[in-house]
Order: sequence, then structure tokens, then C-alpha cells
Amino acid sequence: MTRLNKIALSLALVIGAAVPQLANASVVMTGTRVIYPAQTQEKVVQLTNQDSHPYLVQMWVDSGTPDATPEKPDAPFIASPQVFRMNPNSGQVVRLVFTGAELPKDRESLYYLSFLQMPAMKASELQANKLLLTVSSRMKLFYRPKGLAGDPDDLSKSLDFKVQGQTVIASNNSGYFATVRTAQVISQGKKQPLKTAEIVAPLSQAQWTLPAGTSARAGDSLQLTLVNDFGADVTTVLPLH
Repeated sequence: MTRLNKIALSLALVIGAAVPQLANASVVMTGTRVIYPAQTQEKVVQLTNQDSHPYLVQMWVDSGTPDATPEKPDAPFIASPQVFRMNPNSGQVVRLVFTGAELPKDRESLYYLSFLQMPAMKASELQANKLLLTVSSRMKLFYRPKGLAGDPDDLSKSLDFKVQGQTVIASNNSGYFATVRTAQVISQGKKQPLKTAEIVAPLSQAQWTLPAGTSARAGDSLQLTLVNDFGADVTTVLPLH
């Protein structure tokens, strides 16, 4: 990448921080999440530029903390290449490498893979008064230890739900993150919305408050839709205790 393009990307990063998500993403990544098995040396992700215009892209991995930046990521992963140009209607392979860290061996660890895109500029355009709009995208990256107990395809079997007053306690007894698309209480044949877009961490509990005007009791059911490793929805009906 030329020095002028690097300057343009730095400028776009500043502008993007002020006006994020003001344009539709033209560069997209295959899949909706990344599973990084501990025994692998690297994980490859594929990006595609679906536009007729070239873009500059920057990628990084962080832990989700507010002070993490593309220049100072706080996760034990390196994306290679980190900054690159994508020509119109083209693809790009990016390799993720785990740099090593003392992570739990009995459960997954969650990080976030992000990439920022901006329209590529010609050198002659750098002096023009233009507003550069950047688009940032983010997806979950799960680091999965080797030999983790249980089967992620049967994750619902490791989940338990108990009613306590106006609260449903969701217990995840597995070492995998449970990504909940939707959860609905089925009481007297009627469905009541409970939660959407929620994560229950491994070997932990989450408390979900029933919406006002709704109720649940032991013996009712919970219709649960989880997102699997491939980003597909898996719906199961489980008992409430």
C-alpha cells in the first residue's frame, strides 16, 4: 500500500469514528461467525467486494472492550494482511493466527473480528474537499479449546431454564457459548416473547425478566432458537422448571 493510501485510510478511520454505519457495506465476509479450534495453526476467512468501486480494508480482532482500537487491538490474534485494497468484484483471503495466551481449557473464549472499509482514493483526490464515509462490520470469534466436553450441535441439551417469579434463569452447563436468536415462553398454548439476540456464556447463568403483562410457571415450555456454528437457526422446545 502506498503512503498516500495509508494517509487516506488514517483519515477515514477518524471520520468513521464520528459517523459510523452511514453507508451500506460493499465488502462482506462469508459466514456470520468464526470458530477457531485450538488445534489449528490458522483460520482462513473470505471477503468479497460486491461493488464496482475499489475499497481499502482494515481488519483486527479485539476482546470487545471500549478502549480497543484497530491500532491497539487487545486480543491474542493477528489478521494477515491487516490492511489491503480490494478491487471491484473481487475476493480476498485473510488468515487469522492465534498468537498464544493462557485461555480457559474447559470453555470457549469470545473475541470480535472487525473490519473497516472505505472507498479507495486516487492521489489526485486527496486534496479535494470530500467526506469519506466508512463502514465497520463486526462478527463473533469463538476460540474453542481442544477436547471440549459435549457437542455444540446438541447444545440445547445442556441448557436449563427455571422460573422464579417474573424471572427466568437460563443455565448453560456446557463449555460452549449459547447464542440465542429468540426465546419465547409457551403458556396455555400461547407464545410470549422473552428474549432476542442474547448470549449465555459457558458454565454460567443469565437472568431474563419476563415482559410486563406476561407470566410463566413451572410446567410451561420455552421455544428456543439458537444459532449454530454455521450461522443457521436451530429451534427446540424445552421445559420450564
